[in-house]
Amino acid sequence: MSAVGVVEVGARTPIGLNARQTGFLLRAGFPAVAEAPLASSAGEAITMGFVPAIDPRIVGPERLVLLAAPAFEEAVSPIRDGKIMVQLALDEGYPDAPTATKLLAAAVKRSTSATVEIVAGGEAALGPLLLEALNALSSMQVDAVILGGVHSDYDPRAIAALEESGRLFSPDNLDARIPGEGAAFFALMRDADAGRRGLRTVARVVGVGTGHERAGPHDDAPAYEAFGLTSATRQAAEPLARTGQTAGWMLTDLTGEMRRLREWQAAFVRLQDVLGRPYVIESPAQRIGYLGAAAMPLFVAIAATAWEHGYAPSPVAIAAAGNDGGARAAVALASAARTSDGEG
Repeated sequence: MSAVGVVEVGARTPIGLNARQTGFLLRAGFPAVAEAPLASSAGEAITMGFVPAIDPRIVGPERLVLLAAPAFEEAVSPIRDGKIMVQLALDEGYPDAPTATKLLAAAVKRSTSATVEIVAGGEAALGPLLLEALNALSSMQVDAVILGGVHSDYDPRAIAALEESGRLFSPDNLDARIPGEGAAFFALMRDADAGRRGLRTVARVVGVGTGHERAGPHDDAPAYEAFGLTSATRQAAEPLARTGQTAGWMLTDLTGEMRRLREWQAAFVRLQDVLGRPYVIESPAQRIGYLGAAAMPLFVAIAATAWEHGYAPSPVAIAAAGNDGGARAAVALASAARTSDGEG
């Protein structure tokens, strides 16, 4: 896996119109949660993270395209030829998945003749997709893989679903999600191929892990088990352990929901040997809104941007997330500068 690197990233989020803006403003602690031009069933304003540059009248699959297309363009910009595979994640149970898939595939095809795979796997989709991508690259089936995710709660139906399930954030409901939206992508290439094209690797994939939790948002299974999250993270960190390394940076999909907070608390206790001292934990959704299927690709973009510009808290990071269906995924990443110096 060390022979595969991240050569470009792209993002569009409530805090930035590209990956660099997003990374820099997150680093500065800039908040991006505001009152949106949507209302609850009681007519109350919705607090959420949303991209103000997009027409507030546009919702549904068309909005996903406006989020994803510029982020994809940013990530794919240095790779216009060769065999390219695109893997894109949508949220679990997205109500307009067939329409969204058709529109998103068309948007990608306008930029490249790549083969396109779109799956509705939510936050944890990146785990199996990344394993598939690494296999395709190592077996020389493709020259590059562009992985990404897109999510939007900016839709009356999404707000109604959160409200009906008791998961909509408000001053009277803090054990909830702050709605959000965003899209992120990153481009993976073999290091040798990237070098021949004059591209600079900014991060390397160290390991990938997957797992499954019993606890869901609507059952009584104990969230403190955290077996799936712990297993996924340990799998991803196994190559680090073999070389005596630890991660000083953890990126999580934590929102305000206590169920997931309990899961993460239990996992952190079990993962102390994986984390270096001191370590930094970041949960962007708490400042820019719930990120859904865009969470894991955004974490990769955040880490790569931080390493490229020299402000990352650690040269090794682990990103992890999980969906409502119980799937969990984790990826260990390392700064390309660290590994090129022979430390990874």
